[in-house]
Amino acid sequence: MERRKFLKYTSSTLAAPFLFQGQWMNVMAQGPTTDWLASYNPDRKLVLIQLNGGNDGLNMVIPISQYDNLVKARGNILVPQSQILKLTDETGFHPAMPELTNLYKDGLVKIIQGVGYPNPNLSHFRSKDILMSASDSNIVVNSGWLGRLFSEKHPDFPEGYPNSAMPHPIALTIGSASSAICQGELANYSSVLNSLSASYSNSAGNVSYPETPFGKELRYLSGMMEQTEGYLSVVKAAASKAKNLSTRYPAAGQNALADQLKIVANLIAGGLQTQIYVVNLGGWDTHSLQVGSLSDKSTGAHPLLMSKLSVAIAAFEDDLKLMKKSDEVIGFVYTEFGRRIKSNDSLGTDHGTTWPAIVFGSKINPGIIGKNAVIPSVVGKSDNLELQTDFRSIYASIYKQWFNINDQTIEGLLGKLFPEVALIANNSDVIADLPVKSLRIWPNPVEDNASISFTADGSLAQIVIYSMSGQQIESYSPQNYAEGYMQIRLELGHLHAGVYLLVIRRRKQSESVKFVVR
Repeated sequence: MERRKFLKYTSSTLAAPFLFQGQWMNVMAQGPTTDWLASYNPDRKLVLIQLNGGNDGLNMVIPISQYDNLVKARGNILVPQSQILKLTDETGFHPAMPELTNLYKDGLVKIIQGVGYPNPNLSHFRSKDILMSASDSNIVVNSGWLGRLFSEKHPDFPEGYPNSAMPHPIALTIGSASSAICQGELANYSSVLNSLSASYSNSAGNVSYPETPFGKELRYLSGMMEQTEGYLSVVKAAASKAKNLSTRYPAAGQNALADQLKIVANLIAGGLQTQIYVVNLGGWDTHSLQVGSLSDKSTGAHPLLMSKLSVAIAAFEDDLKLMKKSDEVIGFVYTEFGRRIKSNDSLGTDHGTTWPAIVFGSKINPGIIGKNAVIPSVVGKSDNLELQTDFRSIYASIYKQWFNINDQTIEGLLGKLFPEVALIANNSDVIADLPVKSLRIWPNPVEDNASISFTADGSLAQIVIYSMSGQQIESYSPQNYAEGYMQIRLELGHLHAGVYLLVIRRRKQSESVKFVVR
């Protein structure tokens, strides 16, 4: 069967489940479709900046409070303490990043320390897969964390797209290949734009494709290229309606990231309704010559990359401000993994675990989440930084705080619940009239029976128990609980000893609490 027809037939129902984390999940089955579609904010944009190669976070966000031990561990690449650009008394940016330092001081930057995931994989390809799919490290998931969202919103894609209801690209990657972040179960939702001068022409006219697997794939690819051409006219129209206003962009070709962000700003100002933009900057795999020399550690490959990142973000934010589009956009800077604490003998660093994430924009809640890593006096070559924040907590927070997606849907998209981090400030557009989180369980630890209490809102609610690996252990029939304080007795003595998550699903909000069974 032709792949496009296969896609059309197999995605005709919104209730179709998808395989995630080894379980069949169904986002729509967790609540009426209109509940989360009505809460989804279509006007907000997210710019994803991928640092390809694995960023040395200790050289970017420097723990000043640990400087003496840092010198012992990586003295051949560490800048003098006097050159560090202070963010707080304990933490600072590398001197190559004055622009981002100023944005931080202006309240436009959020830093999240120690981002990663349990049981990290230090292969570039595998770790990228994990970050893009939001899977556990031991499970392969073929869809991206945003692709799964688009699969539910646009189940027939790409058949019939673009159309009058969705004339603009759903997501846009500036580069040469679609981002795996936007990969759905059966289609990638990201169009690709090399430059604003890009074009496509099907000069072959009407072509007969052989009835072979190769012929069918060729027909599918040709159709996708025609679709790209359909979007390209809309993209170029948006670009023609506005122009970049910031004078802070470097000359074209000097900073690849700035060139990409300049295109993004131009399109947003021109009215393109695309919500997700993916850009990237390569070169962060700094095993050697991370700094210019022992005598000048403020220059070299890594400082140059940090400077490009800092300059590009500052120019982009300046552009958005001048275009009066700042409040519509946030950016998220991430990488596949960090580097080791100890530097190597080649003036570089080897693959490590956690890294600092950066979220920026006029709507973010500024500051630093997490603490400085504790650097021991003696550091071994294999020693790594402590995990503080699971990267999926950031995804969950973007889903909820920026796009106003409810907890039930987020749980379906990510396979389980993750604690939120405070990314967005004064989020006045969140779903209205949510009850204050009230769920309690006692005694905790549990030996046999337990009582739970919560504030009911008068709507349908369901109690579900999960293992900490995300496996559903037990569910109770949904019930309409009268509005007000509610107390229920549960028999839990049959559960094996361990830690569990008790979840109450409601129409507008889910609540959860951990409990221990002895």
